Amino acid sequence: MAIDEADRAARTARAVVAAQAVAEEHGLDVGAPVVLHDLFSVVVHLAPAPVVMRIPTVLPPTRRADPTRTLAERRDELAVSVALREVGFPTTGPSPLLPAVPLERDGFVMTAWEYVPIVSAELDDPAGYVADLHAALRGVDVDLPFLVFWDDWMTGMLDALGDHPELVGPDDLALARREHARIDAVFGSPERFAAAFPHAALQPVHGDAPTHNVLMTADGPVVTDLEHACLGPIEWDLALTGLVDDYDQATVLRGGRPADRELLALCESARWLQVVCCLGLADEAPVELVDGVLPLVTTWRDQAG
Repeated sequence: MAIDEADRAARTARAVVAAQAVAEEHGLDVGAPVVLHDLFSVVVHLAPAPVVMRIPTVLPPTRRADPTRTLAERRDELAVSVALREVGFPTTGPSPLLPAVPLERDGFVMTAWEYVPIVSAELDDPAGYVADLHAALRGVDVDLPFLVFWDDWMTGMLDALGDHPELVGPDDLALARREHARIDAVFGSPERFAAAFPHAALQPVHGDAPTHNVLMTADGPVVTDLEHACLGPIEWDLALTGLVDDYDQATVLRGGRPADRELLALCESARWLQVVCCLGLADEAPVELVDGVLPLVTTWRDQAG
């Protein structure tokens, strides 16, 4: 089960039209839009203007029920991007041609970013890059929430998962709820986390697989997609990356701490659970997302059980 392709195309078209309308109100020529990405968000280059609009379209139940949450998260994303630039770390930045605030139109919340031309290249040193990013984030002065997209995102997604027994059966749903209770005993609040891992200081983190959210440009890598930026342990960014040993060496040279293996394992369990819970979005999600996650349920079940 997934959103019908015709409905998806119509939703994408509405998002693009809304983005064009906002840009045109500010005097921009955006008559040749190019959709760059359409999975959880529609990301559209409003050509010929050098503006990229990011428009979340697949939202968890808690964000659909309370749009102010999405607005707050988009404000944080913009603030972290600006703050990273201020400390000299290359990141996509808000477009100077539009207001650097979340914009609303026709039920969509969107943010406007500079268009960054990309080249075909790979990160030379992914672990070192994440260590550099974490070092820069330690200098960012933005008031961020604790572990975005663990909070009530998870409880809402678990409830939504229960509406899709054709994708996740009752035994797997029960396992997911047990896993959530086990992990939430630590990640449910900053106080619980501090009691369990008093030596693992919290700091601003990217929040969403930073080595997969990098644009390679002629001038080097540029971090992007900071919509999950939050206060958390470095292990939150390192989970499921396979970079930990190299990261430990790199981060110590930069004044950071090596990863705690017990905490990393808990973060990896949390990340696996988040992946499975994405199936709760099946009614809104594109078919490639559902088809991509379904085969991973068996892997998750084996490691969680």
